[in-house]
Amino acid sequence: MRAHTVILGAGATVATVPNGDKNGNKSSVMNGLIKKLHLDDILHGISLKTNSDNLEDIYSELHSRSDCQEAVAQLEQVLYDYFAALELPEYPTIYDYLVLSLTDKDAIATFNWDPLLLQAYVRCHKFTDNLPHILCLHGNVGVGYCAEHREFGTIDAICPICRKPLPPTKLLYPVNHKNYTSDEYIKGCWDATEFIIENSYMLTIFGYSAPSSDIEAVKLLKKAWGDLDKRQLEEVSIIDIISEDEVLKKWEQFIYSHHYRHSNDFFHSYLGMFPRRSCETVFATVQLNVTPDSSKGFQKDMTWDDISGILSKVLHDESQTPKGKNYPLHYYVKEQFS
Repeated sequence: MRAHTVILGAGATVATVPNGDKNGNKSSVMNGLIKKLHLDDILHGISLKTNSDNLEDIYSELHSRSDCQEAVAQLEQVLYDYFAALELPEYPTIYDYLVLSLTDKDAIATFNWDPLLLQAYVRCHKFTDNLPHILCLHGNVGVGYCAEHREFGTIDAICPICRKPLPPTKLLYPVNHKNYTSDEYIKGCWDATEFIIENSYMLTIFGYSAPSSDIEAVKLLKKAWGDLDKRQLEEVSIIDIISEDEVLKKWEQFIYSHHYRHSNDFFHSYLGMFPRRSCETVFATVQLNVTPDSSKGFQKDMTWDDISGILSKVLHDESQTPKGKNYPLHYYVKEQFS
């Protein structure tokens, strides 16, 4: 079965820690972030031309002005320190469910700077090492990269070749025309993302608003997804709190006809309902007329033991499946075949 690629935006992190992280610190989408992080002092005395309270709009203007470079440097440092301090709560979060909903044929490509997805990835290893690839399209405070040996890992890891601590990755900040090839690590993430999207059966867009400063990013994603006439069997899933009409207007260039699903939360998405078998289940439903059973998927407020219980059968099936073969279908109404 081909891959399932997930594109993450800031809305996914907000859904992961809606009440704050382990220490009560809250993440945020770009709108209002300056005030929420109390960054007004940095902007004191600067007359902005933009009336927007969106960090991307404000940063783009500051970056373009020679008289604001000190403010830009201060803003970058405060943002880096703030996001680096975020920690997942002890209980399962949306990012834990997300990581465990995919396998190593799949990928999560994130635009987010925060380290929460990486933290979820690390602790999900207690269940299985058959986990998706993580690709950080704007860099990430939780990732380190050794440019000399082209090795990367979590920020607290060491390079397996030179045995030195991995240096932090650069963050790609929100300017209107981002250069996705200027940094080797970010370029590698984009190359891998384009490749896996081209070879994906399903594409999920989770909490990504496709802001005006990311026009180039959307173009690259669309180029990888390709001509819709050649995507007549594939499925797109959008997880977002906005209305279905808004979703269709925003992502119409990725959707062929009715081959999409919109959900306002993770648990009613394909990933939440059919963890680790989303592609297999959708293919069986659409192409083979098999009735799916969504009662076996993730539910809100599960404990770690609950998760272990519902994944035990699918993880066992994976361990018994020869490499390169499709995993057995798990989420179907068995009475249909009795």
